[in-house]
Parts: sequence; C-alpha cells; structure tokens
Amino acid sequence: MNAYDPEAEIDAIGVPICYLPLRDSLAAWDAERRKVYCSEGLGPIHKRCALAHELAHIALGDHRCAYGGTTNVATFAQERTAELWAARRLISVVELAIAYDSGLPDSILARQLGVTPRIYRARLIAEKEDEQRWLGP
Repeated sequence: MNAYDPEAEIDAIGVPICYLPLRDSLAAWDAERRKVYCSEGLGPIHKRCALAHELAHIALGDHRCAYGGTTNVATFAQERTAELWAARRLISVVELAIAYDSGLPDSILARQLGVTPRIYRARLIAEKEDEQRWLGP
C-alpha cells in the first residue's frame, strides 16, 4: 500500500477535519468555512479515500460540492475530476501495473492497495486518460 496520507496533508495545510455523523456522504469540503467534514466511524480505507477526495476539492479550488444541493453537468464533472485526482495519489502507476498484471478481482486488488473498489476503478480510468495524453490523438 502506498504511504500517501491525505489526513496528514490536510493537517499540513491547516484545514481542520471535523468528525460528524454525516448522513448522505462520507466526507465533504466546506470552502466557506475552510473545513473538511468526515463521517464518524469510517474504517481506515474508506476514511483515507474520502479524505483524499476532499483534499482534491481543496487542491482544485472547488467551491461547491455536488452533494450540497442541485447537481448538474458541472458538478458531476467536478466530482469525477476530484475522484481521478484522489485515485492518482492513492495508487502509484507502479502499484497499478503490478496489481493489474496479477489478474486478481478488483475487490481483492483494492483491499491490497488500501483503497475502495471505486477508487481502484477510478485509477484505471485515470491511467487510460493519462496514456491517451501521452500518445496524443
């Protein structure tokens, strides 16, 4: 498992993480109050992935969360971008190549990499996008 620690990175930039009993999401970035809210009681893998996703929103300068009301194409694009950003940091390209070549099911690979299956799938998508950028049209 990659040593990337989004909780430590959020702490290092001076953004507090408030643990609350959230109902509709695992975590959320509140740009107005400059706080990350994280659901209480998450296991280490879900917590790490949720915090990496919220850190992505901070790094990308996002001011709205798709879960905070109306969703539209822009908010879906923002969420997708945050998910891919988080996946790239949580799984290195070397880890991805080794995992992919193993032929094991996604759920097992995700657990071995210390991420959720959703983040593992997002990393596969991110790698395809990165590869296309390198190769060109």
